[in-house]
Amino acid sequence: MIRGVGKATRFKTANKVQELIASDAAASQKEVQVAVGGSFEVGQHVCVRDDSASEVNEISQINGDVLTMVNDLANQYEVADNGRVYTCHSTFYVTGTSKNIRITNLLVDGNRLNQEFGRTGYYPKEHQGDCVRVSSTCSFIQVDHSWIKSAAAHGICSAGDDCRYTENDCWDSEYDGINIEPECDRILVRGNLCHDQVSWNGIQVGYMTNPTGSVLVIGNHCYNNRQGIAAQGGANVAIVGNVLENNRVDGISLYSLDRFNVTGNLITGADDVSDMTTSGIHIEAECSIGTICGNSIELTAGYGIYGEDGAYITINGNSIRKIKKHGVYVAALFRDSTIQGNSLVDIDSLDAATYSGILVAGDRNAVVGNRLDNCDKYAIEIMGTADRTLCLGNHCYQYTGSPVGAIIDGGTNTESAHNIIA
Repeated sequence: MIRGVGKATRFKTANKVQELIASDAAASQKEVQVAVGGSFEVGQHVCVRDDSASEVNEISQINGDVLTMVNDLANQYEVADNGRVYTCHSTFYVTGTSKNIRITNLLVDGNRLNQEFGRTGYYPKEHQGDCVRVSSTCSFIQVDHSWIKSAAAHGICSAGDDCRYTENDCWDSEYDGINIEPECDRILVRGNLCHDQVSWNGIQVGYMTNPTGSVLVIGNHCYNNRQGIAAQGGANVAIVGNVLENNRVDGISLYSLDRFNVTGNLITGADDVSDMTTSGIHIEAECSIGTICGNSIELTAGYGIYGEDGAYITINGNSIRKIKKHGVYVAALFRDSTIQGNSLVDIDSLDAATYSGILVAGDRNAVVGNRLDNCDKYAIEIMGTADRTLCLGNHCYQYTGSPVGAIIDGGTNTESAHNIIA
Protein backbone atom coordinates (compact mmCIF):
# COMPACT_ATOMS: atom_id res chain seq x y z
CA MET A 1 0.00 0.00 0.00
CA ILE A 2 1.11 3.54 -0.79
CA ARG A 3 -0.86 5.82 1.56
CA GLY A 4 -0.45 9.57 1.82
CA VAL A 5 -1.82 12.16 4.21
CA GLY A 6 -3.78 14.11 1.63
CA LYS A 7 -2.41 16.79 -0.68
CA ALA A 8 0.56 17.26 1.62
CA THR A 9 1.90 13.97 0.22
CA ARG A 10 2.93 14.99 -3.28
CA PHE A 11 4.59 12.91 -5.96
CA LYS A 12 5.78 14.97 -8.94
CA THR A 13 7.18 13.58 -12.19
CA ALA A 14 10.74 14.73 -12.91
CA ASN A 15 11.38 17.07 -15.82
CA LYS A 16 12.13 15.54 -19.19
CA VAL A 17 15.80 14.80 -19.90
CA GLN A 18 16.74 14.94 -23.60
CA GLU A 19 19.92 14.38 -25.61
CA LEU A 20 20.39 14.65 -29.37
CA ILE A 21 21.50 11.61 -31.34
CA ALA A 22 25.21 11.89 -32.23
CA SER A 23 25.13 9.47 -35.17
CA ASP A 24 22.41 7.87 -37.26
CA ALA A 25 20.82 4.78 -35.66
CA ALA A 26 19.69 2.02 -38.00
CA ALA A 27 16.54 -0.04 -37.58
CA SER A 28 16.98 -3.54 -36.05
CA GLN A 29 19.95 -2.50 -33.91
CA LYS A 30 19.89 -1.84 -30.17
CA GLU A 31 22.58 0.87 -29.91
CA VAL A 32 21.92 4.60 -30.01
CA GLN A 33 24.77 7.09 -29.60
CA VAL A 34 23.80 10.37 -27.96
CA ALA A 35 25.66 13.57 -27.10
CA VAL A 36 25.91 12.81 -23.36
CA GLY A 37 25.14 9.26 -22.27
CA GLY A 38 25.54 10.15 -18.61
CA SER A 39 22.25 12.06 -18.70
CA PHE A 40 20.40 8.72 -18.56
CA GLU A 41 20.24 5.71 -16.26
CA VAL A 42 19.91 1.98 -16.90
CA GLY A 43 16.29 0.86 -16.62
CA GLN A 44 14.79 4.14 -17.78
CA HIS A 45 12.06 4.11 -20.38
CA VAL A 46 12.93 6.57 -23.13
CA CYS A 47 11.43 7.73 -26.38
CA VAL A 48 13.70 7.49 -29.43
CA ARG A 49 12.45 9.96 -31.99
CA ASP A 50 13.16 12.06 -35.02
CA ASP A 51 10.76 14.11 -37.10
CA SER A 52 9.69 11.02 -39.09
CA ALA A 53 9.22 8.26 -36.49
CA SER A 54 9.23 7.47 -32.78
CA GLU A 55 9.14 4.56 -30.36
CA VAL A 56 9.38 3.81 -26.65
CA ASN A 57 12.21 1.57 -25.51
CA GLU A 58 14.12 0.77 -22.31
CA ILE A 59 17.82 1.29 -21.59
CA SER A 60 19.56 -1.96 -20.65
CA GLN A 61 23.17 -0.71 -20.69
CA ILE A 62 25.15 2.54 -20.98
CA ASN A 63 28.72 2.53 -22.32
CA GLY A 64 30.03 6.08 -22.49
CA ASP A 65 27.64 7.88 -24.82
CA VAL A 66 26.18 4.69 -26.33
CA LEU A 67 22.80 3.57 -25.02
CA THR A 68 21.90 -0.09 -25.52
CA MET A 69 18.18 -0.72 -25.62
CA VAL A 70 16.26 -3.79 -24.46
CA ASN A 71 14.53 -4.15 -27.83
CA ASP A 72 15.76 -3.67 -31.39
CA LEU A 73 14.90 -0.30 -32.86
CA ALA A 74 11.79 -0.47 -35.00
CA ASN A 75 12.82 2.48 -37.18
CA GLN A 76 15.87 4.37 -38.40
CA TYR A 77 16.66 7.66 -36.64
CA GLU A 78 18.82 10.32 -38.27
CA VAL A 79 20.83 13.26 -36.96
CA ALA A 80 19.68 15.40 -39.89
CA ASP A 81 16.04 14.65 -39.02
CA ASN A 82 16.31 16.04 -35.48
CA GLY A 83 17.01 12.64 -33.93
CA ARG A 84 16.85 12.62 -30.14
CA VAL A 85 16.32 10.47 -27.07
CA TYR A 86 14.32 11.69 -24.08
CA THR A 87 12.83 10.36 -20.89
CA CYS A 88 9.06 9.91 -20.73
CA HIS A 89 8.28 9.04 -17.15
CA SER A 90 5.11 7.90 -15.47
CA THR A 91 4.85 9.00 -11.84
CA PHE A 92 3.70 5.57 -10.64
CA TYR A 93 4.35 2.51 -12.84
CA VAL A 94 2.78 -0.73 -11.59
CA THR A 95 4.26 -3.53 -13.67
CA GLY A 96 5.31 -7.19 -13.73
CA THR A 97 2.71 -9.47 -12.14
CA SER A 98 1.92 -7.06 -9.32
CA LYS A 99 -1.36 -7.58 -7.50
CA ASN A 100 -3.22 -6.33 -4.44
CA ILE A 101 -1.61 -2.87 -4.52
CA ARG A 102 -3.44 0.21 -3.26
CA ILE A 103 -2.53 3.86 -3.91
CA THR A 104 -4.57 6.20 -1.73
CA ASN A 105 -4.91 9.71 -0.29
CA LEU A 106 -2.10 11.54 -2.08
CA LEU A 107 -1.41 14.10 -4.80
CA VAL A 108 0.17 12.93 -8.07
CA ASP A 109 1.48 15.71 -10.34
CA GLY A 110 2.44 14.62 -13.86
CA ASN A 111 4.28 17.90 -14.56
CA ARG A 112 3.06 17.82 -18.18
CA LEU A 113 4.47 21.21 -19.16
CA ASN A 114 7.97 19.80 -18.62
CA GLN A 115 7.31 16.44 -20.29
CA GLU A 116 6.86 14.99 -23.75
CA PHE A 117 4.61 11.98 -24.21
CA GLY A 118 6.21 8.90 -25.75
CA ARG A 119 4.05 6.32 -27.48
CA THR A 120 4.28 3.47 -29.97
CA GLY A 121 0.80 2.09 -29.31
CA TYR A 122 -2.23 2.37 -27.07
CA TYR A 123 -1.31 -0.10 -24.32
CA PRO A 124 0.63 0.77 -21.15
CA LYS A 125 3.48 -1.57 -22.09
CA GLU A 126 3.97 0.61 -25.17
CA HIS A 127 3.67 4.17 -23.89
CA GLN A 128 4.74 6.45 -21.08
CA GLY A 129 3.70 9.71 -19.50
CA ASP A 130 0.81 8.80 -17.16
CA CYS A 131 0.42 9.80 -13.53
CA VAL A 132 -0.52 6.22 -12.61
CA ARG A 133 0.20 3.46 -15.12
CA VAL A 134 -0.84 -0.18 -14.63
CA SER A 135 0.51 -2.88 -16.96
CA SER A 136 -1.64 -5.60 -18.51
CA THR A 137 -0.09 -8.37 -16.40
CA CYS A 138 -1.20 -6.76 -13.11
CA SER A 139 -4.41 -7.45 -11.20
CA PHE A 140 -6.38 -6.25 -8.19
CA ILE A 141 -4.91 -2.74 -8.25
CA GLN A 142 -6.81 0.04 -6.48
CA VAL A 143 -6.36 3.81 -6.74
CA ASP A 144 -8.70 5.84 -4.55
CA HIS A 145 -9.21 9.17 -2.79
CA SER A 146 -6.29 10.81 -4.61
CA TRP A 147 -5.69 14.01 -6.57
CA ILE A 148 -4.25 13.22 -9.99
CA LYS A 149 -3.29 16.12 -12.24
CA SER A 150 -1.37 17.33 -15.26
CA ALA A 151 -0.14 14.12 -16.90
CA ALA A 152 1.58 14.33 -20.26
CA ALA A 153 -0.72 11.45 -21.25
CA HIS A 154 -3.48 10.02 -19.00
CA GLY A 155 -4.16 10.68 -15.34
CA ILE A 156 -4.76 6.97 -14.70
CA CYS A 157 -3.99 4.43 -17.43
CA SER A 158 -4.98 0.85 -16.62
CA ALA A 159 -4.47 -2.35 -18.56
CA GLY A 160 -4.86 -4.86 -15.71
CA ASP A 161 -7.79 -7.02 -14.59
CA ASP A 162 -9.96 -6.73 -11.47
CA CYS A 163 -8.90 -3.13 -10.79
CA ARG A 164 -10.77 -0.39 -8.92
CA TYR A 165 -10.52 3.37 -9.48
CA THR A 166 -12.74 5.21 -7.02
CA GLU A 167 -13.29 8.73 -5.71
CA ASN A 168 -10.29 10.39 -7.33
CA ASP A 169 -10.08 13.95 -8.65
CA CYS A 170 -8.42 13.80 -12.12
CA TRP A 171 -7.79 17.02 -14.04
CA ASP A 172 -5.59 18.93 -16.47
CA SER A 173 -4.06 15.89 -18.22
CA GLU A 174 -3.24 16.10 -21.91
CA TYR A 175 -5.31 13.01 -22.75
CA ASP A 176 -7.89 11.17 -20.57
CA GLY A 177 -8.53 11.66 -16.89
CA ILE A 178 -9.00 7.89 -16.50
CA ASN A 179 -8.18 5.55 -19.38
CA ILE A 180 -9.17 1.86 -19.25
CA GLU A 181 -7.14 0.20 -21.98
CA PRO A 182 -8.14 -2.67 -24.30
CA GLU A 183 -7.76 -6.19 -22.91
CA CYS A 184 -8.90 -5.18 -19.41
CA ASP A 185 -11.65 -7.10 -17.65
CA ARG A 186 -13.76 -6.65 -14.52
CA ILE A 187 -12.95 -2.98 -13.93
CA LEU A 188 -14.80 -0.57 -11.64
CA VAL A 189 -14.63 3.22 -12.21
CA ARG A 190 -16.79 4.84 -9.53
CA GLY A 191 -17.32 8.23 -7.97
CA ASN A 192 -14.47 10.07 -9.68
CA LEU A 193 -14.37 13.74 -10.60
CA CYS A 194 -12.77 13.98 -14.08
CA HIS A 195 -12.63 17.47 -15.50
CA ASP A 196 -10.75 19.96 -17.65
CA GLN A 197 -8.61 17.50 -19.61
CA VAL A 198 -6.70 19.38 -22.30
CA SER A 199 -7.36 17.30 -25.43
CA TRP A 200 -9.32 14.14 -24.69
CA ASN A 201 -11.96 12.71 -22.40
CA GLY A 202 -12.99 12.53 -18.80
CA ILE A 203 -13.16 8.72 -18.84
CA GLN A 204 -12.15 6.49 -21.76
CA VAL A 205 -12.92 2.75 -21.91
CA GLY A 206 -11.14 0.78 -24.66
CA TYR A 207 -9.83 2.08 -27.94
CA MET A 208 -11.44 1.82 -31.38
CA THR A 209 -12.34 -1.82 -32.17
CA ASN A 210 -9.81 -3.42 -29.80
CA PRO A 211 -11.68 -5.71 -27.38
CA THR A 212 -12.30 -4.78 -23.76
CA GLY A 213 -13.94 -6.93 -21.09
CA SER A 214 -16.59 -5.93 -18.57
CA VAL A 215 -16.33 -2.40 -17.16
CA LEU A 216 -18.71 -0.62 -14.78
CA VAL A 217 -18.59 3.20 -14.93
CA ILE A 218 -20.87 4.45 -12.18
CA GLY A 219 -21.54 7.70 -10.36
CA ASN A 220 -18.73 9.80 -11.85
CA HIS A 221 -18.87 13.54 -12.57
CA CYS A 222 -17.14 14.55 -15.82
CA TYR A 223 -17.12 18.13 -17.05
CA ASN A 224 -15.19 20.40 -19.44
CA ASN A 225 -13.60 17.53 -21.38
CA ARG A 226 -13.76 16.67 -25.09
CA GLN A 227 -16.18 13.82 -24.35
CA GLY A 228 -17.47 13.11 -20.88
CA ILE A 229 -17.29 9.31 -21.19
CA ALA A 230 -16.18 7.39 -24.29
CA ALA A 231 -16.51 3.59 -24.50
CA GLN A 232 -15.05 1.77 -27.48
CA GLY A 233 -14.55 -1.74 -28.77
CA GLY A 234 -15.77 -3.88 -25.91
CA ALA A 235 -18.65 -5.89 -24.52
CA ASN A 236 -20.47 -5.84 -21.20
CA VAL A 237 -19.91 -2.15 -20.47
CA ALA A 238 -22.34 -0.39 -18.13
CA ILE A 239 -22.41 3.42 -17.83
CA VAL A 240 -24.79 4.21 -14.99
CA GLY A 241 -25.73 7.26 -12.95
CA ASN A 242 -23.00 9.63 -14.09
CA VAL A 243 -23.20 13.41 -14.43
CA LEU A 244 -21.75 14.68 -17.75
CA GLU A 245 -21.65 18.45 -17.82
CA ASN A 246 -20.39 21.03 -20.34
CA ASN A 247 -18.28 18.59 -22.39
CA ARG A 248 -17.26 19.90 -25.77
CA VAL A 249 -18.19 17.19 -28.32
CA ASP A 250 -20.30 14.41 -26.73
CA GLY A 251 -21.67 13.68 -23.31
CA ILE A 252 -21.31 9.92 -23.86
CA SER A 253 -19.73 8.33 -26.95
CA LEU A 254 -20.30 4.62 -27.78
CA TYR A 255 -18.14 3.09 -30.51
CA SER A 256 -18.23 -0.55 -31.69
CA LEU A 257 -19.75 -1.82 -28.43
CA ASP A 258 -21.67 -5.05 -27.93
CA ARG A 259 -24.02 -5.74 -25.00
CA PHE A 260 -23.99 -2.40 -23.21
CA ASN A 261 -26.18 -0.50 -20.80
CA VAL A 262 -26.34 3.31 -20.56
CA THR A 263 -28.80 4.15 -17.81
CA GLY A 264 -29.75 7.03 -15.54
CA ASN A 265 -27.11 9.54 -16.61
CA LEU A 266 -27.58 13.30 -16.41
CA ILE A 267 -26.14 14.97 -19.52
CA THR A 268 -26.26 18.74 -19.76
CA GLY A 269 -24.55 21.67 -21.45
CA ALA A 270 -24.15 25.38 -20.87
CA ASP A 271 -27.17 27.67 -20.90
CA ASP A 272 -26.06 29.20 -24.21
CA VAL A 273 -26.33 25.71 -25.82
CA SER A 274 -22.73 25.75 -27.04
CA ASP A 275 -21.55 22.42 -25.60
CA MET A 276 -21.80 18.88 -27.00
CA THR A 277 -21.54 19.93 -30.62
CA THR A 278 -22.15 16.35 -31.85
CA SER A 279 -24.64 14.89 -29.36
CA GLY A 280 -25.60 14.08 -25.83
CA ILE A 281 -25.23 10.36 -26.57
CA HIS A 282 -23.47 9.24 -29.79
CA ILE A 283 -23.76 5.63 -31.04
CA GLU A 284 -21.50 4.59 -33.94
CA ALA A 285 -19.36 1.89 -35.59
CA GLU A 286 -21.84 -1.00 -35.49
CA CYS A 287 -22.83 -0.94 -31.84
CA SER A 288 -25.34 -3.69 -31.07
CA ILE A 289 -27.56 -5.22 -28.41
CA GLY A 290 -27.65 -2.31 -26.01
CA THR A 291 -30.00 -0.30 -23.85
CA ILE A 292 -30.07 3.49 -23.52
CA CYS A 293 -32.62 4.08 -20.81
CA GLY A 294 -33.73 6.75 -18.37
CA ASN A 295 -31.15 9.38 -19.22
CA SER A 296 -31.76 13.11 -18.98
CA ILE A 297 -30.25 15.07 -21.88
CA GLU A 298 -30.52 18.82 -22.31
CA LEU A 299 -28.84 21.90 -23.75
CA THR A 300 -26.82 20.26 -26.54
CA ALA A 301 -25.59 22.12 -29.61
CA GLY A 302 -25.87 18.88 -31.60
CA TYR A 303 -28.38 16.02 -31.35
CA GLY A 304 -29.90 14.66 -28.18
CA ILE A 305 -29.25 11.01 -29.10
CA TYR A 306 -27.47 10.29 -32.39
CA GLY A 307 -27.66 6.69 -33.61
CA GLU A 308 -25.16 6.81 -36.46
CA ASP A 309 -24.56 3.07 -36.86
CA GLY A 310 -26.05 0.25 -34.79
CA ALA A 311 -28.63 -2.52 -34.46
CA TYR A 312 -30.86 -4.11 -31.84
CA ILE A 313 -30.67 -1.14 -29.51
CA THR A 314 -33.47 0.03 -27.22
CA ILE A 315 -33.76 3.78 -26.61
CA ASN A 316 -36.33 4.00 -23.85
CA GLY A 317 -37.60 6.42 -21.24
CA ASN A 318 -35.14 9.24 -21.87
CA SER A 319 -35.97 12.90 -21.21
CA ILE A 320 -34.56 15.14 -23.95
CA ARG A 321 -34.98 18.91 -23.77
CA LYS A 322 -33.67 22.13 -25.35
CA ILE A 323 -31.71 20.56 -28.20
CA LYS A 324 -30.45 22.59 -31.17
CA LYS A 325 -30.78 19.73 -33.68
CA HIS A 326 -32.85 16.51 -33.78
CA GLY A 327 -33.90 15.12 -30.43
CA VAL A 328 -33.32 11.50 -31.53
CA TYR A 329 -31.68 10.91 -34.91
CA VAL A 330 -31.24 7.35 -36.14
CA ALA A 331 -29.31 7.44 -39.41
CA ALA A 332 -29.44 5.12 -42.43
CA LEU A 333 -27.06 2.56 -40.89
CA PHE A 334 -29.03 2.36 -37.64
CA ARG A 335 -31.56 -0.47 -37.88
CA ASP A 336 -33.75 -3.01 -36.07
CA SER A 337 -34.07 -0.85 -32.98
CA THR A 338 -36.78 0.54 -30.71
CA ILE A 339 -37.38 4.17 -29.73
CA GLN A 340 -40.02 3.98 -27.04
CA GLY A 341 -41.46 6.03 -24.23
CA ASN A 342 -39.15 9.01 -24.54
CA SER A 343 -40.12 12.58 -23.70
CA LEU A 344 -38.84 15.25 -26.12
CA VAL A 345 -39.46 18.95 -25.49
CA ASP A 346 -38.17 22.11 -27.20
CA ILE A 347 -36.33 20.40 -30.04
CA ASP A 348 -34.72 22.66 -32.66
CA SER A 349 -34.46 25.20 -29.88
CA LEU A 350 -33.37 27.97 -32.25
CA ASP A 351 -36.80 27.78 -33.91
CA ALA A 352 -35.20 27.29 -37.32
CA ALA A 353 -37.83 24.78 -38.57
CA THR A 354 -34.89 22.60 -39.64
CA TYR A 355 -34.77 19.75 -37.12
CA SER A 356 -37.37 17.28 -35.86
CA GLY A 357 -38.13 15.58 -32.56
CA ILE A 358 -37.39 12.09 -33.89
CA LEU A 359 -35.80 11.53 -37.31
CA VAL A 360 -35.70 7.97 -38.68
CA ALA A 361 -33.51 7.13 -41.70
CA GLY A 362 -32.69 3.44 -41.07
CA ASP A 363 -34.66 0.24 -41.66
CA ARG A 364 -37.00 -1.73 -39.42
CA ASN A 365 -37.07 0.66 -36.50
CA ALA A 366 -40.02 1.06 -34.13
CA VAL A 367 -41.10 4.48 -32.85
CA VAL A 368 -43.64 3.75 -30.14
CA GLY A 369 -45.30 5.66 -27.33
CA ASN A 370 -43.13 8.77 -27.32
CA ARG A 371 -44.28 12.21 -26.16
CA LEU A 372 -43.13 15.14 -28.31
CA ASP A 373 -43.80 18.80 -27.56
CA ASN A 374 -42.64 21.94 -29.39
CA CYS A 375 -40.48 20.24 -32.00
CA ASP A 376 -39.88 22.99 -34.47
CA LYS A 377 -39.99 21.09 -37.79
CA TYR A 378 -41.80 17.75 -37.40
CA ALA A 379 -42.49 15.79 -34.27
CA ILE A 380 -41.60 12.58 -36.14
CA GLU A 381 -39.91 12.54 -39.54
CA ILE A 382 -39.44 9.30 -41.50
CA MET A 383 -36.94 9.69 -44.32
CA GLY A 384 -36.99 8.14 -47.79
CA THR A 385 -34.15 5.79 -46.86
CA ALA A 386 -36.25 4.18 -44.09
CA ASP A 387 -38.07 0.91 -44.78
CA ARG A 388 -40.61 -0.91 -42.59
CA THR A 389 -40.84 1.64 -39.81
CA LEU A 390 -43.45 1.09 -37.10
CA CYS A 391 -44.85 4.42 -35.87
CA LEU A 392 -47.40 3.66 -33.18
CA GLY A 393 -49.12 5.41 -30.30
CA ASN A 394 -47.05 8.58 -30.13
CA HIS A 395 -48.33 11.85 -28.60
CA CYS A 396 -47.37 14.82 -30.81
CA TYR A 397 -48.19 18.32 -29.65
CA GLN A 398 -47.83 21.38 -31.85
CA TYR A 399 -47.98 25.10 -31.30
CA THR A 400 -49.89 27.02 -33.95
CA GLY A 401 -47.53 28.91 -36.22
CA SER A 402 -44.40 27.33 -34.78
CA PRO A 403 -43.88 23.76 -36.00
CA VAL A 404 -44.04 22.74 -39.64
CA GLY A 405 -46.10 19.66 -38.80
CA ALA A 406 -46.53 16.62 -36.60
CA ILE A 407 -45.67 13.43 -38.51
CA ILE A 408 -44.24 13.23 -42.02
CA ASP A 409 -43.74 9.82 -43.64
CA GLY A 410 -41.36 9.71 -46.59
CA GLY A 411 -40.35 6.09 -46.05
CA THR A 412 -41.51 2.84 -47.61
CA ASN A 413 -43.72 0.18 -46.03
CA THR A 414 -44.36 2.31 -42.94
CA GLU A 415 -47.00 1.14 -40.47
CA SER A 416 -48.46 4.15 -38.65
CA ALA A 417 -51.43 4.01 -36.28
CA HIS A 418 -52.95 5.34 -33.08
CA ASN A 419 -50.82 8.47 -32.97
CA ILE A 420 -52.37 11.47 -31.21
CA ILE A 421 -51.79 14.87 -32.76
CA ALA A 422 -52.91 18.01 -30.98
